[in-house]
Amino acid sequence: MHVILVPGFWLDASAWDEVTPVLQEAGHSVQAITRTGATLDEQVAGIVAVLDAVATPDEPVALAGHSGAGPMVLMAADQRPLLVAHLLYVDTFPGPDGAVVNDELPVVDGVVPLPSWDVWEPATVRGMTPALREEFERRAVPEPAAVPTDPFHYADPARHRIPATVVSCEIPAEDLAAMVAEHHAWTTELVAVEDLTIVGLETGHWPMATAPRELGELLVQALAPRPTDGP
Repeated sequence: MHVILVPGFWLDASAWDEVTPVLQEAGHSVQAITRTGATLDEQVAGIVAVLDAVATPDEPVALAGHSGAGPMVLMAADQRPLLVAHLLYVDTFPGPDGAVVNDELPVVDGVVPLPSWDVWEPATVRGMTPALREEFERRAVPEPAAVPTDPFHYADPARHRIPATVVSCEIPAEDLAAMVAEHHAWTTELVAVEDLTIVGLETGHWPMATAPRELGELLVQALAPRPTDGP
Protein backbone atom coordinates (compact mmCIF):
# COMPACT_ATOMS: atom_id res chain seq x y z
CA MET A 1 0.00 0.00 0.00
CA HIS A 2 1.09 3.59 -0.54
CA VAL A 3 1.56 5.34 2.81
CA ILE A 4 1.52 9.12 3.18
CA LEU A 5 3.24 10.38 6.34
CA VAL A 6 2.37 13.84 7.67
CA PRO A 7 4.57 15.25 10.45
CA GLY A 8 3.35 17.17 13.47
CA PHE A 9 4.20 20.66 14.62
CA TRP A 10 7.71 22.03 14.11
CA LEU A 11 8.65 19.06 11.93
CA ASP A 12 9.13 18.54 8.20
CA ALA A 13 9.11 15.41 6.04
CA SER A 14 12.57 14.38 7.24
CA ALA A 15 11.09 13.54 10.65
CA TRP A 16 10.02 10.20 9.15
CA ASP A 17 13.43 9.29 7.72
CA GLU A 18 14.03 6.40 10.13
CA VAL A 19 10.45 5.11 9.96
CA THR A 20 10.24 5.00 6.17
CA PRO A 21 12.66 2.07 5.67
CA VAL A 22 10.64 -0.13 8.04
CA LEU A 23 7.50 0.39 5.96
CA GLN A 24 9.41 -0.14 2.74
CA GLU A 25 10.90 -3.39 4.02
CA ALA A 26 7.33 -4.61 4.49
CA GLY A 27 6.52 -3.83 0.85
CA HIS A 28 4.83 -0.45 1.23
CA SER A 29 5.65 2.61 -0.83
CA VAL A 30 6.11 5.71 1.30
CA GLN A 31 5.65 9.43 0.74
CA ALA A 32 6.60 11.72 3.62
CA ILE A 33 5.43 15.28 3.09
CA THR A 34 6.11 18.68 4.60
CA ARG A 35 3.01 20.65 5.50
CA THR A 36 2.62 24.03 3.81
CA GLY A 37 0.17 26.90 4.17
CA ALA A 38 -0.55 29.71 6.62
CA THR A 39 -3.87 28.36 7.91
CA LEU A 40 -5.25 25.01 8.95
CA ASP A 41 -7.46 24.83 5.86
CA GLU A 42 -4.51 25.61 3.59
CA GLN A 43 -2.44 22.86 5.16
CA VAL A 44 -5.33 20.40 4.83
CA ALA A 45 -5.75 21.45 1.20
CA GLY A 46 -2.11 20.52 0.64
CA ILE A 47 -2.74 17.02 1.99
CA VAL A 48 -5.87 16.70 -0.17
CA ALA A 49 -3.83 17.68 -3.21
CA VAL A 50 -1.40 14.85 -2.46
CA LEU A 51 -4.31 12.40 -2.15
CA ASP A 52 -5.71 13.55 -5.49
CA ALA A 53 -2.31 13.07 -7.10
CA VAL A 54 -1.53 9.56 -5.88
CA ALA A 55 -4.76 7.80 -4.87
CA THR A 56 -7.87 6.51 -6.59
CA PRO A 57 -10.97 4.76 -5.23
CA ASP A 58 -9.57 1.54 -6.68
CA GLU A 59 -6.17 2.11 -5.05
CA PRO A 60 -6.70 4.11 -1.86
CA VAL A 61 -3.79 4.95 0.43
CA ALA A 62 -2.93 4.93 4.10
CA LEU A 63 -2.70 8.38 5.65
CA ALA A 64 -0.70 8.93 8.83
CA GLY A 65 -0.61 12.04 10.99
CA HIS A 66 1.54 12.79 14.01
CA SER A 67 0.58 15.18 16.82
CA GLY A 68 -0.97 18.37 15.41
CA ALA A 69 -1.33 16.71 12.01
CA GLY A 70 -3.76 14.13 13.40
CA PRO A 71 -6.85 16.31 12.94
CA MET A 72 -5.48 17.46 9.58
CA VAL A 73 -5.37 13.97 8.12
CA LEU A 74 -8.95 13.35 9.23
CA MET A 75 -10.05 16.65 7.70
CA ALA A 76 -8.34 15.60 4.45
CA ALA A 77 -9.94 12.15 4.59
CA ASP A 78 -13.30 13.79 5.27
CA GLN A 79 -12.96 15.53 1.91
CA ARG A 80 -11.74 12.39 0.09
CA PRO A 81 -13.04 9.36 2.04
CA LEU A 82 -12.86 7.04 -0.97
CA LEU A 83 -9.16 7.75 -1.39
CA VAL A 84 -8.12 6.70 2.14
CA ALA A 85 -7.99 3.02 3.11
CA HIS A 86 -6.61 3.49 6.63
CA LEU A 87 -5.96 6.39 8.99
CA LEU A 88 -2.95 6.17 11.28
CA TYR A 89 -2.73 8.50 14.28
CA VAL A 90 0.75 8.72 15.83
CA ASP A 91 0.40 9.89 19.44
CA THR A 92 -2.55 12.03 18.44
CA PHE A 93 -6.28 11.92 17.91
CA PRO A 94 -8.73 13.98 15.84
CA GLY A 95 -10.55 16.38 18.11
CA PRO A 96 -14.28 17.11 17.75
CA ASP A 97 -15.73 19.57 15.29
CA GLY A 98 -14.95 23.11 16.44
CA ALA A 99 -12.00 22.15 18.62
CA VAL A 100 -8.45 23.37 18.03
CA VAL A 101 -4.98 21.87 18.39
CA ASN A 102 -3.76 24.23 21.10
CA ASP A 103 -4.77 27.87 21.59
CA GLU A 104 -2.26 28.41 24.40
CA LEU A 105 0.96 28.14 22.40
CA PRO A 106 2.79 31.50 22.49
CA VAL A 107 2.99 33.48 19.26
CA VAL A 108 6.22 35.33 18.50
CA ASP A 109 6.40 37.63 15.47
CA GLY A 110 3.42 35.94 13.84
CA VAL A 111 4.61 32.36 14.29
CA VAL A 112 4.67 29.71 17.01
CA PRO A 113 8.26 28.64 17.69
CA LEU A 114 9.24 25.35 19.29
CA PRO A 115 8.60 25.85 23.04
CA SER A 116 11.29 25.34 25.63
CA TRP A 117 11.62 21.78 26.89
CA ASP A 118 10.57 22.64 30.43
CA VAL A 119 6.95 23.26 29.39
CA TRP A 120 6.36 19.59 28.53
CA GLU A 121 5.18 16.85 30.86
CA PRO A 122 7.72 14.09 31.67
CA ALA A 123 5.78 11.56 29.56
CA THR A 124 5.95 13.91 26.58
CA VAL A 125 9.74 14.11 26.51
CA ARG A 126 10.37 10.49 27.50
CA GLY A 127 13.26 9.16 25.42
CA MET A 128 14.28 12.57 24.09
CA THR A 129 17.99 12.50 24.88
CA PRO A 130 20.05 15.70 24.89
CA ALA A 131 21.30 14.79 21.42
CA LEU A 132 17.76 14.27 20.09
CA ARG A 133 16.60 17.53 21.64
CA GLU A 134 19.49 19.42 20.10
CA GLU A 135 18.76 17.93 16.68
CA PHE A 136 15.05 18.80 17.01
CA GLU A 137 15.90 22.39 17.94
CA ARG A 138 18.26 22.67 14.98
CA ARG A 139 15.67 21.48 12.49
CA ALA A 140 12.51 22.93 14.06
CA VAL A 141 10.23 24.88 11.73
CA PRO A 142 8.02 27.55 13.39
CA GLU A 143 4.29 27.03 12.89
CA PRO A 144 2.07 29.74 11.35
CA ALA A 145 0.13 31.39 14.17
CA ALA A 146 -3.29 30.43 12.81
CA VAL A 147 -2.67 26.70 12.49
CA PRO A 148 -2.88 25.76 16.21
CA THR A 149 -5.99 27.91 16.74
CA ASP A 150 -8.09 27.38 13.60
CA PRO A 151 -11.09 25.12 14.39
CA PHE A 152 -11.47 21.61 13.00
CA HIS A 153 -14.43 21.00 10.74
CA TYR A 154 -15.79 17.87 9.11
CA ALA A 155 -18.77 17.18 6.85
CA ASP A 156 -18.93 13.62 5.51
CA PRO A 157 -19.98 10.77 7.84
CA ALA A 158 -18.13 8.41 5.47
CA ARG A 159 -14.97 9.38 7.34
CA HIS A 160 -16.12 7.14 10.19
CA ARG A 161 -16.07 4.10 7.93
CA ILE A 162 -12.32 4.42 7.32
CA PRO A 163 -10.43 1.98 9.59
CA ALA A 164 -8.21 3.84 12.03
CA THR A 165 -5.31 2.92 14.28
CA VAL A 166 -4.00 5.06 17.13
CA VAL A 167 -0.42 4.52 18.28
CA SER A 168 -0.58 5.94 21.80
CA CYS A 169 2.75 6.85 23.36
CA GLU A 170 2.27 9.28 26.22
CA ILE A 171 -0.96 7.68 27.43
CA PRO A 172 -1.04 3.90 27.94
CA ALA A 173 -3.18 2.28 25.26
CA GLU A 174 -5.53 0.74 27.80
CA ASP A 175 -6.13 4.15 29.40
CA LEU A 176 -6.92 5.76 26.06
CA ALA A 177 -9.24 2.88 25.17
CA ALA A 178 -11.06 3.36 28.47
CA MET A 179 -11.52 7.07 27.78
CA VAL A 180 -12.99 6.26 24.36
CA ALA A 181 -15.28 3.65 25.92
CA GLU A 182 -16.43 6.25 28.46
CA HIS A 183 -17.17 8.70 25.62
CA HIS A 184 -15.09 11.58 26.93
CA ALA A 185 -16.01 14.76 25.06
CA TRP A 186 -12.70 15.01 23.23
CA THR A 187 -13.00 11.42 21.94
CA THR A 188 -16.11 12.08 19.82
CA GLU A 189 -14.41 11.35 16.51
CA LEU A 190 -12.70 8.21 17.80
CA VAL A 191 -15.97 6.94 19.29
CA ALA A 192 -17.62 7.27 15.89
CA VAL A 193 -14.99 5.22 14.03
CA GLU A 194 -16.50 1.89 13.01
CA ASP A 195 -13.17 0.03 13.01
CA LEU A 196 -10.82 1.50 15.62
CA THR A 197 -7.64 -0.08 17.00
CA ILE A 198 -5.54 1.43 19.79
CA VAL A 199 -2.01 0.16 20.36
CA GLY A 200 0.65 1.33 22.77
CA LEU A 201 4.28 2.31 22.32
CA GLU A 202 5.94 3.24 25.59
CA THR A 203 7.97 6.26 24.61
CA GLY A 204 7.50 10.01 24.37
CA HIS A 205 5.57 12.22 22.00
CA TRP A 206 8.10 12.00 19.19
CA PRO A 207 8.40 8.22 18.55
CA MET A 208 9.84 8.76 15.07
CA ALA A 209 12.91 10.04 16.92
CA THR A 210 12.89 7.95 20.10
CA ALA A 211 11.62 4.59 18.75
CA PRO A 212 11.48 4.76 14.94
CA ARG A 213 11.78 1.05 14.22
CA GLU A 214 9.20 0.10 16.82
CA LEU A 215 6.85 2.76 15.44
CA GLY A 216 7.38 1.52 11.90
CA GLU A 217 6.64 -2.04 12.96
CA LEU A 218 3.36 -0.98 14.58
CA LEU A 219 2.33 0.87 11.42
CA VAL A 220 3.17 -2.22 9.36
CA GLN A 221 1.10 -4.31 11.75
CA ALA A 222 -1.83 -1.90 11.44
CA LEU A 223 -1.76 -2.18 7.64
CA ALA A 224 -1.35 -5.95 7.48
CA PRO A 225 -4.12 -7.80 5.63
CA ARG A 226 -6.69 -9.24 7.97
CA PRO A 227 -7.84 -12.85 7.77
CA THR A 228 -11.20 -13.26 6.13
CA ASP A 229 -14.09 -15.37 7.31
CA GLY A 230 -14.26 -17.21 4.00
CA PRO A 231 -12.40 -20.38 2.98
